[in-house]
Amino acid sequence: MRPAVADAPGRAELTDHDRGWSPVPLTPQRDLPVARRWFDVSDVADGVLRVTEPYVHPYVRANAWLIRGTTGLLLVDAGLGIGSLRAELGDRLDLPVIAIATHSHFDHFGGLGEFPDRAANRDDGDVIEQASDYVTLTADTYPQPLLDEFAAAGVAVPAMLISALPRDGFDVASFRTQAVAITRWLADGDVLDIGDRSFEVLQTPGHSPGSICLWEARSGTLVSGDVLVDGEPLLDELPRSSAADFAASLRRLADLPVRAVYGGHGPVFGHDRAQAIIADYFASRA
Repeated sequence: MRPAVADAPGRAELTDHDRGWSPVPLTPQRDLPVARRWFDVSDVADGVLRVTEPYVHPYVRANAWLIRGTTGLLLVDAGLGIGSLRAELGDRLDLPVIAIATHSHFDHFGGLGEFPDRAANRDDGDVIEQASDYVTLTADTYPQPLLDEFAAAGVAVPAMLISALPRDGFDVASFRTQAVAITRWLADGDVLDIGDRSFEVLQTPGHSPGSICLWEARSGTLVSGDVLVDGEPLLDELPRSSAADFAASLRRLADLPVRAVYGGHGPVFGHDRAQAIIADYFASRA
């Protein structure tokens, strides 16, 4: 058995150096510890859980959101698929789950296949269903699309994307993001009803052709995927991105009376911060 590491603390409590992203060479797989829990799960609002993978590289450390209604659950994004999201969420999944990919980047749909009801926008469906955007975990096996993403985002290529193992016996070298068959295609204006809560699908292309957000007008809640995030650049120059579409999508979001934004990365933020992020984006492109 490999040595275990403590339960993962929240994002703000664990630095990148603590997670193993120092400039020294990374340890061989045989020396990586086994995480007692792969995911960090925290309450961010009444009925909303945030789920992250603290032992993956910051660039691919995405948020997943579990939103509870009276008749069902929305799981918005599903991480890399390295650890079992269904197993760690356990008895929190006590109602029917609709698992949704906000877009086709591997850090958002990797765990989708654990759930029978899987939804996404058709414009990203080919990537998700063929896993042509698949990820590997070591530099000598990274596919060209991942290298292109690192270059477009201005991120140094890391030697390894994880600093711990999800379980004993996990083979870092052979991991690949799995293709996922989508069972429900989401289009602009569709409504996802989970009882006392309902979210409208907003098609917001630009980051990827099929990027979507979920909007609950009653509460002013926006689940924004990677279209609107805080603390990280808004990426419109990745493979399959469109700067023109991204700008149009941000103008659409700027008109919403948002109160809380749950982004694909970074912290929860409110209306004023959302307006500032959007304004900064347009100023940087002027």
